[in-house]
Amino acid sequence: MFRQAVLTTALTVALTSALTGCGEEEGTLSQARDYAKEPGNQIAEHARTAMHDLDTVHVEGDVLDSEGTKITVDLDVSAEDTCVGKVSIGDGEISLRAIAGSAWYQGDEAFWKSIAPAKGEGERIAKRVGDKWVKLEGELASLRAFCSIDSLTAQMVPAEAEAQTVGPAMAAEGPSVRLDVTHGDTESRTYVLASEPHRIVKWTQGSAGELTFSDFDEEFEVEEPPADEVFDLAELEK
Repeated sequence: MFRQAVLTTALTVALTSALTGCGEEEGTLSQARDYAKEPGNQIAEHARTAMHDLDTVHVEGDVLDSEGTKITVDLDVSAEDTCVGKVSIGDGEISLRAIAGSAWYQGDEAFWKSIAPAKGEGERIAKRVGDKWVKLEGELASLRAFCSIDSLTAQMVPAEAEAQTVGPAMAAEGPSVRLDVTHGDTESRTYVLASEPHRIVKWTQGSAGELTFSDFDEEFEVEEPPADEVFDLAELEK
């Protein structure tokens, strides 16, 4: 019923736009110039450590899946693999919640049409499900990768990757250093704060989209939907 898509590949694409803006309280570009003198692999290790030590982060941006469909994420993510926010897939949008090893989504009609493109099928599902939540499983379960800080970090700066320092850049979060990261046949660029803790503020790969990271360690709340507000997709077969 659902269109085949490998959503996890969306994590291996990002932006080509430049970083702009910086407040004096975050330091000066000279910090980035100095930090850029460090070996790229060492900066990458600093970034892995800083991201692992985070309690929460906000992830936002556009990426593409393996079929070229744009996926837009706007999520608060915790170190406990909890998340809450919005994800758009093509023309459709879902609200996403993940907590305690489980996840649920609430899709609009455009979303159901996009994953069940057979004539009338999407409308039928949307009508049956209504505004109830659905357990995140099957192909869509790969969206959980967006709800894990460690998983995101492992995609951006894999421990076995080779990182080369490119130079300084200015980011909204402060002066940063650009790293070119090569992992097998995959090449990407990661932006790491020059000041401690050396967190990742942006990740790029080609022109396929953009992911940014902000609101570090800001608390957020997410609740499991009540049982009577959850729809079992198995009911569609009845």
